[in-house]
Amino acid sequence: MSLPSPPVESSSAIAGRGIRETIRGLMSLVLQPIRSIRGGRLTTYTDRYRVACLLSWLPCNLGWLLRTFGSDKQRAEEHAYGPTYHALFRGFRYKRIKLMEIGVLDGASLLAWRAFFPRARIVGCDIEPKDRFAIGRIQTRVMDQSSAAELAKVGSEEGPFDIIIDDGSHLSSHQIISFYDLFERITPNGIYIIEDVQTSFWPGHFGGKNINSPAFQQTCVGEFLELAKYVNYSEFRSADQVDQRRLECAKRITRIAFEHNLIVIHRGDNNMPSNYERQARANNYWKDRQ
Repeated sequence: MSLPSPPVESSSAIAGRGIRETIRGLMSLVLQPIRSIRGGRLTTYTDRYRVACLLSWLPCNLGWLLRTFGSDKQRAEEHAYGPTYHALFRGFRYKRIKLMEIGVLDGASLLAWRAFFPRARIVGCDIEPKDRFAIGRIQTRVMDQSSAAELAKVGSEEGPFDIIIDDGSHLSSHQIISFYDLFERITPNGIYIIEDVQTSFWPGHFGGKNINSPAFQQTCVGEFLELAKYVNYSEFRSADQVDQRRLECAKRITRIAFEHNLIVIHRGDNNMPSNYERQARANNYWKDRQ
């Protein structure tokens, strides 16, 4: 009795099996160092930087990267910026951009940026020296964000930037001065982000004020609520009591978005004319009644 011939794999099936085995091998190479990070076995910053480089060409979610490298930007009971950042930054992902972060802490977010933006130059600024985090595409600068001179120096030497993220002192006065001094260093269509703006609502801490107090306008959130009005500056029918600094800044702002503990400002030409006169000509009754 003759034995049946063994099944013969087609060339496409063999190729498919080879591809699957290759993918599994690559994934094991990637997942092993990630498990080591989470297990605390990769203890040096250089080791973690190498993992960030390895991940940088994979389509990883930014929230997952922030969590993997231990940033409080995506952590239970801290913040959940990851989904917002992923949506905001995905258009920049594989471009040659420059990103500045104010406030470095333990360097975790710098690694997440390195893993998400493989072609970016990343500048981490902190009031304390953070030289140990300067490696490869990451550089660090000492900068006091309350100092206009230091903001100007770093901005002129390192800018322009496509993205600036303020995760510094969380003091309202520092957040406001940093924005107005650095916004000119943002590229057209760039993004400026201020984190931890919850401090605006904490009276007695970080310059916060009661939400019902007239002094709330002095807080970071209060200032940007006022600035948001100026995005529609072309519709102003009177120049009385117009704040010139806000007006000039608003001419380069296309959008201000408020999220939980977060303000996002988009730079671009804001030169849309008013349609007031056209509407008035089309409807004299409407004009007379205003």
